[in-house]
Amino acid sequence: MSKLKNILLKPSFFFSICWLSLNIFLALFAFYIIPDKTENANAHIPEIALKDPGFSCYIVSRSLMNENTESILKTKFFGKRSNETHTAIKSYKKLNDSLISIINITGSESFYPLKKKEKIEEIIKQRTFFFGTDKYGRDLFSRIILGLRISFFVGLISVSISIILGILLGLIAGYFGGIPDKVIMFLINSLWSIPTVLLVFAIVIGFGRSIAVIFIAVGLTMWIEVARLVRGMVLQTKAKTYITAAESLGLQKRLILFKHILPNIIGPVTVLIAANFAIAILIEAGLSYLGFGVQPPTPSLGNLLNENYGYALSGKLYMAIIPALSIMLLVLSFNLIGNTLSNIFEAKEN
Repeated sequence: MSKLKNILLKPSFFFSICWLSLNIFLALFAFYIIPDKTENANAHIPEIALKDPGFSCYIVSRSLMNENTESILKTKFFGKRSNETHTAIKSYKKLNDSLISIINITGSESFYPLKKKEKIEEIIKQRTFFFGTDKYGRDLFSRIILGLRISFFVGLISVSISIILGILLGLIAGYFGGIPDKVIMFLINSLWSIPTVLLVFAIVIGFGRSIAVIFIAVGLTMWIEVARLVRGMVLQTKAKTYITAAESLGLQKRLILFKHILPNIIGPVTVLIAANFAIAILIEAGLSYLGFGVQPPTPSLGNLLNENYGYALSGKLYMAIIPALSIMLLVLSFNLIGNTLSNIFEAKEN
């Protein structure tokens, strides 16, 4: 028990849990947190392009539509349609009920008419760009947070696909043997010989570059390791006394597989799930970086790195480091959790 407690109290495990919890919270409630609440955080403000982190100014936002017909649920979780114009200014001063004086970013003065019943505090708000802006004047902080959301969705959906397929086929191959085992192992060995990235490329090119196809493509490349692991453990488990006793009592195969075998092999599978999350995030980031993954303007950590890495050579190193560091810390956290889970299951066995 003390050994298990020492494992759980490791700083690396604590850091990983805290970091992933923070990132999951940011991904789920992104539009409650980020300053740019437009869909995909895609509000272009050209006059403040390539500003450094911490840059602050006033933003004038005016709607191009009289009414907002979007549901509140959609805008709170997926952002609102970009039906506004956004202008950055240094300062402003109200002259009367229908006119304000504006000092532009360039220092020039202009006059801005107010519509009937339009309030200054609703259309002019101060914004701080914590991570600076990109070449289009978009808020990098907002886009990084939405990129984290894509990474978690890819991990969750693709790992779910791989786990369902891998466990099901591994159980069938390991328990029944014979022809099912030969067919499944032939399929596993055939796909195992193809590099993962090339297989994902083939699926994406064949079926399109939509987000749904990317989720499925990544999932279909990771079930192989799960199936191999489950098959090997089932071969060991089915020879044990309690499985032989269950078979002699005439229990249904389905009950033996899912009630007696699966719960006893779930530990190593859980470790593999954590590793597969890290792999899924890396594959998606690599695809997006190369232009085969999530397509702009939808932000992904991979395509953000692709868009901004060139500016690192011109002195704006943070534009490449921030998305790269986000990917690295996510992958590191999942790997550290996987290592801790592995140590926990080893400690329990001993």
